[in-house]
Amino acid sequence: MTERSLEAACRECGRPLSFHGGEERPVRCGPCFDGLLRDIDHDFLASYGELGVAGRRTVAETCLRALVLAQPPVRKVLAMAIMEQFLLASSDLIALYGALKGRAQAPIIRSFLSFRLDAETSHAFFTELQEAPDDELLAALGLPPPDLISTRYPGLGRDDSREVTDAVGSLLADLRTTAQRSGSAQLLAELAGGPDAPPGMQGGPALAAQTSWLPDDGMRPDHVASLVLDERGRQLVVRAVPVDENQLAEVVDAIDCMTRAASNLIYAYLTVQDEEERLRLQEGRPGRDDP
Repeated sequence: MTERSLEAACRECGRPLSFHGGEERPVRCGPCFDGLLRDIDHDFLASYGELGVAGRRTVAETCLRALVLAQPPVRKVLAMAIMEQFLLASSDLIALYGALKGRAQAPIIRSFLSFRLDAETSHAFFTELQEAPDDELLAALGLPPPDLISTRYPGLGRDDSREVTDAVGSLLADLRTTAQRSGSAQLLAELAGGPDAPPGMQGGPALAAQTSWLPDDGMRPDHVASLVLDERGRQLVVRAVPVDENQLAEVVDAIDCMTRAASNLIYAYLTVQDEEERLRLQEGRPGRDDP
């Protein structure tokens, strides 16, 4: 017997919505939901840039300082926490980068919140940073070259113009530094499933202090394991990563570089968007909030 569809109405436009028994009743139609997300993209980025970006660096630096005086069992926990912040900072930057690049196709907040890190995406990100020219990379993110900021946006005060110019220049430098850190790229690929991870890799990555509960445990005491679920291959992919103190210090430096890049990217993008809105209104063109 064919299940009959149920009817609901979009709370925004009143358009009928169909759903089936057992499904969650939709609140809005697709176009209205997209419109809502695009309306809050600007505020979402501003809110995330205020605290969300810096949190990864703060936690990692605190753990690194505590690790110096900690006992061996606690050191392993702190090392895992630093690696987790590296994964999260990497995922945040790659998600933000992709969301801004794809802003015309999907709301930024949707792309950002639905992002899932894997080895393939990580590899593509680092490759693009290494190969794309500066102007091309910035254009994809909706940003002009640093030397054009003051002339393109004359409404910016001298100090604001200098700050945005510095932010874009710093963004480029940090993205290039991130791309040149071969250790960061390799570590992220390992944690995300390894460079040879199949496209169907699902779940994780998750970190574990030891893998004695696995049949093929071979992890050394000074390593952390990254666990990724491969549904297609029906296997658990385990990667052991060393976590000595010198390497952890380098990981924290990488986190600092990535979070600074994300912060400058958000600041520059929002400022440029505000100035573009100002120019549209001055020229009588439809603004950001116009239909």
